[in-house]
Amino acid sequence: MTSFDTLEDFLANDAFREWITGRRPQDYTYWQEWLRQNPDKRDLYEQAAALCLVLSDKVQPEAQHTGEIEQIKQAIHEANERNLTTSRIRRFRPGLQWLAPLAGLAALVIIGFFLKDFIWNSTTGSNTAPIEEKIIATKNSWQKVVNTGPSAQLISLTDGSSVLLSPAGQLWYNMQADQREIYLIGEGFFEVVKDKTRPFWVYTPFLTTRVVGTSFQVQASRDQKIAFVKVKTGTVTVNSMKNPDRYLVLEKNEQVKLDIVTNQLTKQTLAPALHKQNLTSVLNDNQNFEFTPVTEVLSRLQNTYHIKIEFDPHNLQGCTFTGDLNGVPFAEKLRLICSAVEASYETQGDTIYVTGHSCTP
Repeated sequence: MTSFDTLEDFLANDAFREWITGRRPQDYTYWQEWLRQNPDKRDLYEQAAALCLVLSDKVQPEAQHTGEIEQIKQAIHEANERNLTTSRIRRFRPGLQWLAPLAGLAALVIIGFFLKDFIWNSTTGSNTAPIEEKIIATKNSWQKVVNTGPSAQLISLTDGSSVLLSPAGQLWYNMQADQREIYLIGEGFFEVVKDKTRPFWVYTPFLTTRVVGTSFQVQASRDQKIAFVKVKTGTVTVNSMKNPDRYLVLEKNEQVKLDIVTNQLTKQTLAPALHKQNLTSVLNDNQNFEFTPVTEVLSRLQNTYHIKIEFDPHNLQGCTFTGDLNGVPFAEKLRLICSAVEASYETQGDTIYVTGHSCTP
């Protein structure tokens, strides 16, 4: 494992360069945790970050810094002319001590207008929007959904995961081949397909949640003073946007409460009794069925997910379903139910049609 004792160690590390030049949100928590564990290397880290940006032409300086940036680039060019070719710089071979003074100058120039916002990411009430929101605004790969209706809206993602977005909720999602990212404002319940190679990230203005595959609810509205993450199944990792170096791990039937004013994270055990008045809440709906009539199972899904499911009770007479559907994404629930009774389903508009045959001899 790289020890990161010199500038060369940072610049030769693919993960570090991708983080600094690509600004991938999924790398944010890792490097914040690394800085927390290595506070003595923060200065070296910042110098390497500044130099990495200059070398990659990723930085866009303010007008008063343009001259200094050009001086750094000219110095690098002159060093290259002295038989330190660009290919050698990219290979990061020994003998790069000349980079140290340039990195120092680069850090002085760049940290003031870039690293303060990007690396430190100190989000206060008077600060600009969180870095994730800025990223979303500049990526064409993100798609947006706004729930303007009176009831929750079911959203099926391309990886098979599903989101139940509450009224007035806003959701951006990026489901490219190598990443699964969500930006949420409001409230949403997530049921995530397990994929260890692609963690599932949910960003909000106040909290970041990371999972591999599980079901959980996130509540994070800008007009409220408290944000929540509540876990129904599996394990999730949660950290505050203001204090990303501190995180909590939540298990089944646990929640974390964030006081947005004080930035205090509190871990608690979920108390189902508090939610009995909302019997159709997906968070509290126990979907572990045992020889339950399929018609009842489908009706439960219809009420819980606020989606219309059409079926003929006579054609499904005598059919039952046994299985634990807690934490299973919505589309997979339907597939499992229909497979169990040799039925089929198709979606037309906002309605799901289930067809089958009687199971009564």
